[in-house]
Amino acid sequence: MNTWVLVADRARARLFSVTADGAALLEIADFVNPEGRALAHELESDRLPRTFESVGGARHAIEPHTTTKQKTADRFAHCLHEALERGRVERSYDQIVLVASPHFLGTLNAAIGKQVRRYVVTEVHKDLTTLTPAEIRQHLPKHLVT
Repeated sequence: MNTWVLVADRARARLFSVTADGAALLEIADFVNPEGRALAHELESDRLPRTFESVGGARHAIEPHTTTKQKTADRFAHCLHEALERGRVERSYDQIVLVASPHFLGTLNAAIGKQVRRYVVTEVHKDLTTLTPAEIRQHLPKHLVT
């Protein structure tokens, strides 16, 4: 059984394939989202859009419903979904393990389509993007990758 492990946060994602014996992770792709590390004020324009009141001449700023930081995370999650979808179409994996911080895992889950979702066997709610493959392997359930 071929297992892919996607380890991600809003700025970086690493895609691993589990070796045949289940003992190690082989990194097969690395994705970078430089905007994911940017501070919120670096991503947003200086002025919020303005609007007029329907009655009277008062003006006020319009607060965005979704922050620019969240929008960049959403775009990155969609990019990761596209990579997983390509793998599904090419039959490159039999199951997927998602590893991400709880907030980005929610963003990633919102981006993943139904077809890919069927292959997700477990989720690990931790940010492990900076760890070595051996250290990441220690955080995965043993029965899923052997």
